[in-house]
Amino acid sequence: MPMQLGRQGDEYILSPEQIAQFQRDGYVVLPDVMSEEELRPIEAAFQLFITGGVPGMGRDFCDMSGPYDRKFEDFALVNAVLPRRYKPDIRNNLFERRAASVSRQLLGETATLDYDQFLAKRPNKPDALFTWHQDLGYWPTGAPDPQTATCSLALDDADAENGCLKVVPGSQKGKLRPHRPLHGEDRNTSHVLSVDLTPDDRVAELPLKRGDMTVHDEMIIHGSGGNISKDRWRRTYIAAFRTQACVDFERSIGFTHSHNDEVNWETHLGALSQE
Repeated sequence: MPMQLGRQGDEYILSPEQIAQFQRDGYVVLPDVMSEEELRPIEAAFQLFITGGVPGMGRDFCDMSGPYDRKFEDFALVNAVLPRRYKPDIRNNLFERRAASVSRQLLGETATLDYDQFLAKRPNKPDALFTWHQDLGYWPTGAPDPQTATCSLALDDADAENGCLKVVPGSQKGKLRPHRPLHGEDRNTSHVLSVDLTPDDRVAELPLKRGDMTVHDEMIIHGSGGNISKDRWRRTYIAAFRTQACVDFERSIGFTHSHNDEVNWETHLGALSQE
């Protein structure tokens, strides 16, 4: 009997070709991970965060494309990081369970949830962009087995107009490039980091339908453009999984992916520039 692929209860079963693409290119696009009916419960929680309805988040609620002191009404790329910390009743929802299933198939059985994040590009915000970066550039180096499966669920159709994800396929096989703060000289004014592309970097756009998901690893170079649509949002629900050994290392040094973490970013970035 042939293997059933795609949605299977709490699971999302990958084909051998999809697993091979992730290993080869550093990303994979998975269609129809969540149905319209399944999206509705998590969308309500998402909207509560993105409209500023959850107090006490500090820097975990910010504009991911700008400085920390930007006023909420001026946000272009609304960012709520670690929402399951601030609203525990969303933990272990169906998307988390399906993303965990995908991550175990890509990373192995020790894959565990490292962090979650809600992102929303407001309409008519050309500055709601993610600069080119590698996720590992944002995180402490030196962790054992730092493999990552970052699962990004589309809550809206995503395309070039509203700023869909763009990647440099295969770039995960290179080195970690020097990352520089985009706003100011350090990480105290903004979370945003950036790397430069080279003439040899080939860029691929990853348009999605609502309910589709991309998965990318920690080293692939990726980013996205602003939202130039007059009335369309681009909302994304992220659940990132890493090996248990990696997560244990992060927590042992006090790193939780919160923007409120006390991290000496100047020292961290200095180490990156020497790699």
